[in-house]
Amino acid sequence: MTAKPRRATYRHGNLKAAAIKAASRLVAKAGHEQLSLREVADAVGVAHRSLYNHFEDRQALLDAVATDAYTRLAALLVKAQTPEDYTATYVRFALANRAIYRLMTSRPHATMKHNPPLQGAVHKVITEAMRIFCSHIETSAARRRAVMKVYITLYGGISLYAAGVLDQPSEKALIAELSAMNAGT
Repeated sequence: MTAKPRRATYRHGNLKAAAIKAASRLVAKAGHEQLSLREVADAVGVAHRSLYNHFEDRQALLDAVATDAYTRLAALLVKAQTPEDYTATYVRFALANRAIYRLMTSRPHATMKHNPPLQGAVHKVITEAMRIFCSHIETSAARRRAVMKVYITLYGGISLYAAGVLDQPSEKALIAELSAMNAGT
Protein backbone atom coordinates (compact mmCIF):
# COMPACT_ATOMS: atom_id res chain seq x y z
CA MET A 1 0.00 0.00 0.00
CA THR A 2 1.30 3.42 -0.95
CA ALA A 3 1.37 6.08 1.74
CA LYS A 4 -0.60 9.23 1.02
CA PRO A 5 1.51 12.32 0.55
CA ARG A 6 1.52 14.54 3.61
CA ARG A 7 -0.73 17.58 3.26
CA ALA A 8 0.99 20.93 3.46
CA THR A 9 -1.72 22.50 5.56
CA TYR A 10 -1.93 24.51 8.73
CA ARG A 11 -2.43 22.16 11.68
CA HIS A 12 -1.39 23.90 14.84
CA GLY A 13 -0.78 27.21 16.49
CA ASN A 14 -2.94 30.28 16.34
CA LEU A 15 -4.81 30.37 13.03
CA LYS A 16 -6.24 33.83 13.69
CA ALA A 17 -2.79 35.36 14.24
CA ALA A 18 -1.37 33.48 11.25
CA ALA A 19 -4.20 34.74 9.05
CA ILE A 20 -3.68 38.35 10.17
CA LYS A 21 0.04 38.05 9.50
CA ALA A 22 -0.54 36.52 6.06
CA ALA A 23 -3.20 39.10 5.20
CA SER A 24 -0.84 41.89 6.28
CA ARG A 25 1.86 40.56 3.95
CA LEU A 26 -0.63 40.28 1.09
CA VAL A 27 -2.01 43.77 1.68
CA ALA A 28 1.52 45.21 1.84
CA LYS A 29 2.29 43.54 -1.49
CA ALA A 30 -0.87 44.25 -3.50
CA GLY A 31 -3.22 46.45 -1.47
CA HIS A 32 -6.43 45.55 0.34
CA GLU A 33 -8.92 46.26 -2.39
CA GLN A 34 -8.83 42.79 -3.96
CA LEU A 35 -7.76 40.70 -0.96
CA SER A 36 -9.92 37.61 -0.52
CA LEU A 37 -10.34 35.11 2.28
CA ARG A 38 -9.39 32.35 -0.16
CA GLU A 39 -6.09 34.07 -0.91
CA VAL A 40 -5.32 34.39 2.80
CA ALA A 41 -6.36 30.79 3.46
CA ASP A 42 -4.08 29.60 0.65
CA ALA A 43 -1.19 31.59 2.12
CA VAL A 44 -1.74 29.98 5.53
CA GLY A 45 -2.50 26.51 4.15
CA VAL A 46 -6.09 26.02 5.32
CA ALA A 47 -9.46 25.72 3.68
CA HIS A 48 -10.98 29.17 3.36
CA ARG A 49 -13.98 28.04 5.41
CA SER A 50 -11.64 27.67 8.40
CA LEU A 51 -11.14 31.43 8.49
CA TYR A 52 -14.84 31.93 9.16
CA ASN A 53 -14.23 30.47 12.63
CA HIS A 54 -12.22 33.61 13.36
CA PHE A 55 -13.54 36.29 11.00
CA GLU A 56 -17.16 36.94 10.16
CA ASP A 57 -16.23 38.05 6.66
CA ARG A 58 -13.55 39.75 4.56
CA GLN A 59 -14.20 43.12 6.22
CA ALA A 60 -13.64 41.59 9.66
CA LEU A 61 -10.26 40.27 8.50
CA LEU A 62 -9.34 43.68 7.07
CA ASP A 63 -10.40 45.29 10.36
CA ALA A 64 -8.12 42.86 12.22
CA VAL A 65 -5.19 43.79 9.96
CA ALA A 66 -5.93 47.49 10.54
CA THR A 67 -6.17 46.89 14.29
CA ASP A 68 -2.77 45.22 14.26
CA ALA A 69 -1.28 48.10 12.26
CA TYR A 70 -2.75 50.79 14.53
CA THR A 71 -1.41 48.88 17.54
CA ARG A 72 2.07 48.78 16.01
CA LEU A 73 1.90 52.49 15.16
CA ALA A 74 0.77 53.37 18.69
CA ALA A 75 3.70 51.39 20.13
CA LEU A 76 6.06 53.53 18.07
CA LEU A 77 4.31 56.79 18.96
CA VAL A 78 4.62 56.12 22.70
CA LYS A 79 8.32 56.93 22.30
CA ALA A 80 7.65 60.38 20.79
CA GLN A 81 8.61 63.28 23.05
CA THR A 82 7.85 66.27 20.83
CA PRO A 83 5.41 67.19 18.05
CA GLU A 84 8.30 66.75 15.60
CA ASP A 85 8.99 63.22 16.94
CA TYR A 86 5.33 62.32 16.64
CA THR A 87 5.07 63.69 13.11
CA ALA A 88 8.27 61.99 11.97
CA THR A 89 7.25 58.63 13.44
CA TYR A 90 3.76 58.81 11.98
CA VAL A 91 4.93 59.88 8.51
CA ARG A 92 7.73 57.29 8.38
CA PHE A 93 5.31 54.53 9.38
CA ALA A 94 2.76 55.62 6.76
CA LEU A 95 5.31 55.89 3.95
CA ALA A 96 7.11 52.66 4.85
CA ASN A 97 3.75 50.82 4.94
CA ARG A 98 1.78 52.60 2.23
CA ALA A 99 -0.69 49.85 1.41
CA ILE A 100 -1.27 49.06 5.08
CA TYR A 101 -1.73 52.79 5.80
CA ARG A 102 -4.33 53.00 3.01
CA LEU A 103 -6.15 50.10 4.64
CA MET A 104 -5.92 51.72 8.08
CA THR A 105 -7.38 54.98 6.85
CA SER A 106 -10.10 53.21 4.86
CA ARG A 107 -11.83 51.88 7.98
CA PRO A 108 -15.05 53.89 8.53
CA HIS A 109 -14.93 55.67 11.87
CA ALA A 110 -18.70 55.50 12.28
CA THR A 111 -18.62 51.69 12.44
CA MET A 112 -15.74 51.47 14.92
CA LYS A 113 -18.11 51.53 17.89
CA HIS A 114 -19.16 48.05 16.73
CA ASN A 115 -15.54 46.90 16.68
CA PRO A 116 -13.99 47.52 20.11
CA PRO A 117 -10.53 46.13 19.25
CA LEU A 118 -10.18 48.45 16.23
CA GLN A 119 -11.65 51.38 18.12
CA GLY A 120 -9.23 50.75 21.00
CA ALA A 121 -6.21 50.58 18.69
CA VAL A 122 -7.19 53.83 16.95
CA HIS A 123 -7.72 55.49 20.32
CA LYS A 124 -4.20 54.49 21.39
CA VAL A 125 -2.84 56.49 18.45
CA ILE A 126 -5.15 59.41 19.27
CA THR A 127 -4.15 59.28 22.95
CA GLU A 128 -0.53 59.71 21.95
CA ALA A 129 -1.46 62.70 19.77
CA MET A 130 -3.32 64.24 22.69
CA ARG A 131 -0.30 63.68 24.95
CA ILE A 132 2.02 65.41 22.50
CA PHE A 133 -0.14 68.13 20.96
CA CYS A 134 -2.72 68.96 23.64
CA SER A 135 -0.92 69.21 26.98
CA HIS A 136 -1.45 72.98 27.04
CA ILE A 137 -5.09 72.93 25.86
CA GLU A 138 -7.73 73.14 28.58
CA THR A 139 -11.10 72.33 27.00
CA SER A 140 -12.06 69.01 25.50
CA ALA A 141 -13.54 70.73 22.45
CA ALA A 142 -10.28 72.56 21.78
CA ARG A 143 -8.28 69.33 22.27
CA ARG A 144 -10.56 67.56 19.81
CA ARG A 145 -10.08 70.31 17.22
CA ALA A 146 -6.32 70.26 17.75
CA VAL A 147 -6.11 66.50 17.19
CA MET A 148 -8.39 66.75 14.15
CA LYS A 149 -6.10 69.43 12.71
CA VAL A 150 -3.06 67.22 13.27
CA TYR A 151 -4.67 64.23 11.56
CA ILE A 152 -6.12 66.21 8.69
CA THR A 153 -2.70 67.73 8.08
CA LEU A 154 -0.89 64.38 8.36
CA TYR A 155 -3.37 62.45 6.23
CA GLY A 156 -3.55 65.14 3.58
CA GLY A 157 0.20 65.64 3.42
CA ILE A 158 0.99 61.94 3.33
CA SER A 159 -1.70 61.23 0.71
CA LEU A 160 -0.58 64.07 -1.56
CA TYR A 161 3.10 63.17 -1.15
CA ALA A 162 2.47 59.47 -1.85
CA ALA A 163 0.47 60.40 -4.97
CA GLY A 164 3.31 62.59 -6.23
CA VAL A 165 1.14 65.71 -6.06
CA LEU A 166 2.82 67.46 -3.13
CA ASP A 167 6.06 69.09 -4.17
CA GLN A 168 8.45 68.03 -1.44
CA PRO A 169 11.95 66.89 -2.37
CA SER A 170 12.18 64.18 0.29
CA GLU A 171 10.51 62.44 3.18
CA LYS A 172 12.63 64.57 5.52
CA ALA A 173 11.33 67.77 3.87
CA LEU A 174 7.76 66.49 4.12
CA ILE A 175 8.22 65.80 7.83
CA ALA A 176 9.65 69.28 8.39
CA GLU A 177 6.76 70.92 6.52
CA LEU A 178 4.07 68.91 8.34
CA SER A 179 5.79 69.57 11.69
CA ALA A 180 5.76 73.30 10.95
CA MET A 181 2.08 73.17 10.00
CA ASN A 182 1.19 71.42 13.27
CA ALA A 183 3.47 73.51 15.48
CA GLY A 184 1.54 75.14 18.27
CA THR A 185 -1.63 73.19 17.51
